[in-house]
Amino acid sequence: MSSFKKRVPASQPKPPPATRVNPHSAQLLVSTGVPALDDVLGGGLPVGGVLLIEQDRQTGYSNTLLSYFASQAIAAGHKLCIVNADRDVNLASQLPGWAGVSRSTTEPGTGTGAVAETEQCDTGDKMQIAWRYQNLPRVDGRDADAQGRSEPSAGSSSATTTTDTPYCEKFDLSMRIPQEVIDQARVEIVDSDAISRAMASMESSNGDMYKCVLDKISALINDGFSSLKPLPPNAERNILRIELRSLGSGFWRGSDPNAILMFLHGLRGLLRYSYAACVISFPAYLYEEAGVRLPIVRRIEHLCDAVIELESFEGSNATPSSIVARQIKGEAAVASQEYHGFLHIHKLPRLNSLTASMGRLSLLHTGGGSANNLAFRLRRKKFSIETYHLPIEGGVTERRVPAKDEPKTSRLPSGAGCGSTPGRKDPLEF
Repeated sequence: MSSFKKRVPASQPKPPPATRVNPHSAQLLVSTGVPALDDVLGGGLPVGGVLLIEQDRQTGYSNTLLSYFASQAIAAGHKLCIVNADRDVNLASQLPGWAGVSRSTTEPGTGTGAVAETEQCDTGDKMQIAWRYQNLPRVDGRDADAQGRSEPSAGSSSATTTTDTPYCEKFDLSMRIPQEVIDQARVEIVDSDAISRAMASMESSNGDMYKCVLDKISALINDGFSSLKPLPPNAERNILRIELRSLGSGFWRGSDPNAILMFLHGLRGLLRYSYAACVISFPAYLYEEAGVRLPIVRRIEHLCDAVIELESFEGSNATPSSIVARQIKGEAAVASQEYHGFLHIHKLPRLNSLTASMGRLSLLHTGGGSANNLAFRLRRKKFSIETYHLPIEGGVTERRVPAKDEPKTSRLPSGAGCGSTPGRKDPLEF
């Protein structure tokens, strides 16, 4: 009998709540709040990664994705840091809620009733699309396995939930998170006033907002979210979610034309050795000349781990709230079933791997879709991403089978075949 024994730590460190492990790259993942977007990214946003959302010109759909990301942080108990230099942040009126903790702001029903109504409305979708599209997999967050509340099924084996906390809550855009829940959450907002005060107290900032924000993020990461510092005894790891809104807009001032590039380079270096994930919205349309994007946009995309672009179909300036309002009033009953824009994927996360996990783990990709034919739609209660397909020929209101009371003379005779006329023998029959 051998006297050697394997040395095993006395207690294994507990993983952070509401996280998963990618089985292909062993990378820790967090949810973006949108199950379909998690599927596109290969299971979720990697911890230590940066997701760049390129805004569209007319609408504010990127703000909807940012609100999902912030609501997921509150639901999972993660620490949230929101940096917005453009306008004030009012979380009580921006963040969607979920059943059991929210109160409805657009309808008198409770949270459970609102979710039940959504389930009932969505069940009729398969009756209004062609039969060949019904077998395509759907990623809308309705199932329990997509939320992380039960064992993952065969289609959702892309990652394994590490804790009992739901990996992705089911949010409802018609609800809002109560103010008391937001007050109890670990949320830190860095607005334009806070950035101005930080710049006034720092003599070495030279009026550079990017440097002030990077120093603030560095201080947050060193306060319990750095992977280089061991945790105190009996302490649990948690996730820091960073949300940068409209980075690079006219409100951001830098001491150098390439200040945004140096900021992203330093941000990615901080996140690589931390339990943090960052989502950035970027107005790429501001960096164009004669309809052609400047080379700096490509360099910004290179400094991020994942890059997606939202291209809406709206021909004029509109907000998601105005689109939802038209759907509620019934003024766009037909348009409500259509898509609101394309989702372009420019870059997928490849942390700890040479290839992206979307091709092997994504249901939208393996179910007949690809990285270039995805579309999104904004409904009254949720934001969804689906495989884009053309509508049914003639629409859903045109009848394709003859009515029962239709006279038989208008139908094709049963004896008529290819190349024959009614009442005569078919020349092709032998």
